[in-house]
Formats: sequence, C-alpha cells, structure tokens
Amino acid sequence: MKNYFNFFMFLFLCHFILGCGHPKVTGTVKFDDGTPLTSGGVAFINLPYQATGAIKSNGSYEMFELKSGDGVRPGTYQVTVSATTGGGSDGTPLVHLIDPKFENPSTSGLTCEVKGNAVFNITVTKPVK
Repeated sequence: MKNYFNFFMFLFLCHFILGCGHPKVTGTVKFDDGTPLTSGGVAFINLPYQATGAIKSNGSYEMFELKSGDGVRPGTYQVTVSATTGGGSDGTPLVHLIDPKFENPSTSGLTCEVKGNAVFNITVTKPVK
C-alpha cells in the first residue's frame, strides 16, 4: 500500500509542480502567401479542456493549458485562430485581420491530435472584403 501512495505522490508532484506529462505544442500562423500573422491567439478546444497560445510578432505561438510552459493534454482538439483590432470602448470599429471562419471551431477546418511534443503550423486567409 505504501508503494502505491509513493507512486501517486510522485505523479502528483510531477504533474502539478514540475509540469511534466503534458506535451509541448508550438507552431507558426501564416497567411497563405507565407507572411506571418503578427498578433492574435490560437485556441485548442476539447471540452471541458482548452489550451491557448498568444501569437508573437514573428507568427510563432506555444500552447498552454493553465500557465505558460505547462503544455497540452493529449487528445484531439478543434483549433481556432482569432486576430482582431479595434472594437474598444473608444468607438473604433472591430476589424478582423483574418477570415472570421477561423474563430469558430465548427468552421475553422482545423484539428490537431496531440500525442507528444509537436509542431502544428497553421495557414489562414485574409478576410473577404
């Protein structure tokens, strides 16, 4: 019985304190012409779990569930990308930097299966005018 307790304590410490056990998922978000999307966010959705990542100025992102560096639970995720400007209380209009279809998991057409550390590159299109 003591061995089981020690084993579960090890798993608890590893998972919650050290952050091991969750694969690291990184990637880039680029337009179909190859230029990077320089702001916005990526979301991996597999309810009730969700992981998010901010898009950096070079188009790269790293996913995390609760805090930076904690990775993503294994599973199959619907993926969304959002990138807008404006829409604030100052009255500036909301402008979509990418086609809004990427903001909805049912229309984005993006899925990612996480089994281990992975690179998941995403291609988006500009909004239709």
